[in-house]
Amino acid sequence: MGVSDGSSLVQMCIVKVAQNIDLLERKVLNLPVSLLKDLLPHLNIYYLDRIETAAATKGISTSVIWAKIWRDLDQTWRWRSKSAPLTQDWKQRCLERLFHMLMFTQVRRAGSYLSNLSDSSILSMTVKHVRVLSLNTSSKNICRLASGDLRPILSALETGVTSLRLLDANALFKHGRKYVLFILHRLLDHGSVREVVLRRNPDSSFLRWLMSRHRGPQGSSETSHADGHCSVEHDGELEEPAAKRLALDVEEHPEVLCSEFSSFSSPADHCPKGQIQSLDFEVSKCEILTTVSHILPTWVCLHTLHLHSDWLIQEEEMSVLVQSLRRLFLNPGCSLTDLSVSHVCGHTHVISVLRACPTLLSLSLEICPPADRNTHGQQTHFSQSKELCLEKLSVKSTGPMSVKCFLPALTCAHKLTSLHLTGVHMSSRFFHTLAESNPLLKVLNLEDVNLADYHREILPFLEYSVLKDLSLKDCRLLDKCAVKKDFLLPFVEALKGVSSLQSLTLAQNRLASGVIEIANLFSGCRPSKITTLDLSSNFILPAELLEFAQLLETCRPVQRLTLDLRFNPLDRDPEVKGQALRKLIPYCNILTDDWDSRSTMADHISVM
Repeated sequence: MGVSDGSSLVQMCIVKVAQNIDLLERKVLNLPVSLLKDLLPHLNIYYLDRIETAAATKGISTSVIWAKIWRDLDQTWRWRSKSAPLTQDWKQRCLERLFHMLMFTQVRRAGSYLSNLSDSSILSMTVKHVRVLSLNTSSKNICRLASGDLRPILSALETGVTSLRLLDANALFKHGRKYVLFILHRLLDHGSVREVVLRRNPDSSFLRWLMSRHRGPQGSSETSHADGHCSVEHDGELEEPAAKRLALDVEEHPEVLCSEFSSFSSPADHCPKGQIQSLDFEVSKCEILTTVSHILPTWVCLHTLHLHSDWLIQEEEMSVLVQSLRRLFLNPGCSLTDLSVSHVCGHTHVISVLRACPTLLSLSLEICPPADRNTHGQQTHFSQSKELCLEKLSVKSTGPMSVKCFLPALTCAHKLTSLHLTGVHMSSRFFHTLAESNPLLKVLNLEDVNLADYHREILPFLEYSVLKDLSLKDCRLLDKCAVKKDFLLPFVEALKGVSSLQSLTLAQNRLASGVIEIANLFSGCRPSKITTLDLSSNFILPAELLEFAQLLETCRPVQRLTLDLRFNPLDRDPEVKGQALRKLIPYCNILTDDWDSRSTMADHISVM
C-alpha cells in the first residue's frame, strides 16, 4: 500500500498521517469523512481496530478494509459477491487467521496493516478474537503456549476459544506430548471449549482421556457410590464406571502438570473437568465397538455428535452404536439433539436410529446400501406411539435405496421443517406424505433424485406448501418432456402460488431454452417474491439468456435478485452475453464464472 511516483499531495499526506498515527490519533477523527475513508486503508490493524468505533459514528464501515486484508492473507480465496464484505465478520476472520499464522507458521509482512507492530503486540491483539483454535501438523510452536512468556496468551485462549480442532493429534504429540496435553487440559477443563473436532484417529490413551469429559448432571440411570464414581445399569447388572475403566496412567494425566507451572496455582486434585457438548469425530471400527459405545450412554451433556469414517460401518458396528444411543435417550438428562453418521451400510438405519432417539431434532445419514436390488425398495414398518421431535433430516445414498425405506418415519415427523435427500429412488407417495404429514416443511432439497415421472405429484404439493427454500438439483425434471413448456408453465405458476418462497435452485436440469419460461416467475398479478435463483449448469446459451433478460427487464422482480449463472456456455457469444448481463444488472446480483474488469459490470456482477 505504498505511494507511487504519481501520487497526489493529498495521498502522500494521508500515508504520512498513517505512519504517525500514534501521535495524531485523536486529531484524525476531526478529518472530513472523505479523507477519513481514504486514511483507513493505510492504518495497521491496531489503529484500524481503535478507530473503527469512532469511524462508525460518522457512517464509515471498515468491513471492506478487513475483507481486503483477508484476501491478502488467503490469496487462494476469491470474491464470490460484491456484498460479501458487508455480510460477514471479516475482522474476526482476519485476526483469528493472523493469530494462527504468527503463532504456528509464519506471516508475510507485505502490507501496511502489520507495519510498526511487533510479534508480541500482534499476538496480544489477535488472541482476543480467536473462537476456533485449529491445531495440525504445521503447529510446530504449540509448546510455546506452555512457556512462562506466553501464559497470558494461553489464558486468553482459555477465555475465548469455544471450538478446538485437532487435525492430527499424534503429529502434535511429537512436538512434546507433556506440554501438548497440558495445553489441551487448560483449554478443555479450565477454558470455554465445548466443541471438539478430531481428525486422523489419535492414539487410544489420548482418546480415552478426551472422552472422559462426558459427564453431565446426574441422571436417573446412574447410581452414586461412596467413592464418588457412578455405575451404569445395563440389562439389570451394574457395569464398571466408564470414566474409571478408561482412566489413564498417572504419567498421562495433564492435570498433574498444573502444579508444575507457578502461574497456575490450583493443585491437580482441584482441577475442574470440562464438558464436551459437541464432538465431530473421525472414528474407526474399533472405537465404535469400544470407546464410543461405552461412553455414549452416560454422555448426557452431549448436544451434537458427528461420526465420520473412511470405511464402511457394517451392520454389527451400527447395531452397537444404535443400542448405545437407545440407552442414552432412556436417560431423562439426555441432551443430544443433532446426530450425523457417514458411510453406513444398510437400508433401515434411518428408522432404527429414530426409534432409538425419538427426541432427536436433527439427523443426517450417509448410507451405502448393499447392491442387492431385491431389498432396496422394501418398505420398513415404523410403529411409534409418540410423534417424533425431528425437525431436520438429511439422507444421502450412494447406491440403490428407495425413499420407501424411511417414508413411514416422515408420517410421524409432524415438526419437520427441513428435508435434504440425495441419490434416493423416488416413490409416488413421497409428495403426498409431505403434504399430509409435514405441514411445517420450510426447506426441501432434492439432489440427484429422478423426478421425471413425478410431475403430477409435484404440482399439487406446491399448491399447499409453505416452503421458503426449494432446491431441485440434478433431478432430470425435463428428461421425459417432448415439449419443455408443457411442464414448465404449470410448474412456474405453482411456484408463484407459494408466497413464502424465497430461494429456488434448478441447477443441472438441462433447462437450456426453458430458461425463458422461468422468467415468467416475475410476471402477472402475483409475481414470485424469490430473492435467490440458481440456474447454474443448465446449458443456457447467450441468446437464451438475452431473451430471459429482456423478459426480466419487462417484468422486473419485486426485490433485487441474486442470480447464479455459473457453468453455462455463455462465452460462446461474448457480445450477446454482455448485452444480456447489462440488461440484468439493474435488477440482479449475478454470479458468473469469469472476472469482468469493466467497472460498469464489476459494481454489480458477482464472481467466484
